[in-house]
Amino acid sequence: MSSITLEIKQITKQFHSDLVLNGLSFQLQKGEIMSVVGPSGSGKTTLLRVLAGLEKPTNGTIYMNGRDVTKQKANRRDISLVFQQPLLFPHMSVEENVAYGAKVSKKYTQEKVDTLLEAIGMTKYRSHFPSEISGGQQQRTALARAMATEPEVILFDEPFSSLDPSLRQGLRYWVRNFLVEQETTAIFVTHDMEEAMIMGDQIAVFQEGKFQQIGAAKVLHESPANMKVASFMGGHLILNDQEYVPLQAIELSSSPFKEDTQTFEGTVEHITYQHGRPIAHIEIKESGAKVPLPLTNDEQLQNEVFLSIPVSSIQRFRGTIDE
Repeated sequence: MSSITLEIKQITKQFHSDLVLNGLSFQLQKGEIMSVVGPSGSGKTTLLRVLAGLEKPTNGTIYMNGRDVTKQKANRRDISLVFQQPLLFPHMSVEENVAYGAKVSKKYTQEKVDTLLEAIGMTKYRSHFPSEISGGQQQRTALARAMATEPEVILFDEPFSSLDPSLRQGLRYWVRNFLVEQETTAIFVTHDMEEAMIMGDQIAVFQEGKFQQIGAAKVLHESPANMKVASFMGGHLILNDQEYVPLQAIELSSSPFKEDTQTFEGTVEHITYQHGRPIAHIEIKESGAKVPLPLTNDEQLQNEVFLSIPVSSIQRFRGTIDE
């Protein structure tokens, strides 16, 4: 990958007094996939709509292959948007829906449609209407229709959120492999951290109108930029706005006195099991923070416990955004 396919500079979007996008800047190379994660209502969908040309930014510039497309209409941009719902044409068959995307972009060939139908495993359903196929098959058809336009960029707005877990899991890997094979640049919006890690080459944590941190999942988890990133990623006990400690560094003990440690008193609220392993959910009395800690033997656990943190394990937030 050597060329920048998509670049946005200082994009803002304001609805009345509400600043939804606050000076966003990033770039994606050809074939790169970025997952954007953040809480519901944080503005992730608005970002996609601005990139697709469905919303005008209040300020800032959008470049595709070095060309300014900020003022171009949606149908003039080489970008496809896949929504949460498939939004197929109900009066068209699977094949007609896929062919429509190619015809609109004037890139139609029967060979292309046949290839896409085979790629999504829908060849034998080509004559079926959307009402006659499953939700997963509809979503695959919608993806093929988007791919048929041969876009420079595809934007995904939580396309698997309405699917059942088993179907969602398989479709994630299928879409990821499809994009990689086609070398298609993509942005994948989700609030599911596992999904973000599967889909993206890099992850952008989006809150309060801006990217709090951009980087590989391992970097975000091991070196969070701030409290917001650490809280969203999980796996940490946040001590204050400057310091945190990885959960694996915390030891449970029956005594508050351990050398070279910082100790907190906690109450065990309940115990759950993950892959057969007990997890103690502990509330720290001083701060009210909730901490899930894996156990080796939950039968030895008392209701009142002490959390011992080696001073050497306390880390400081990076305070910078990885771009």
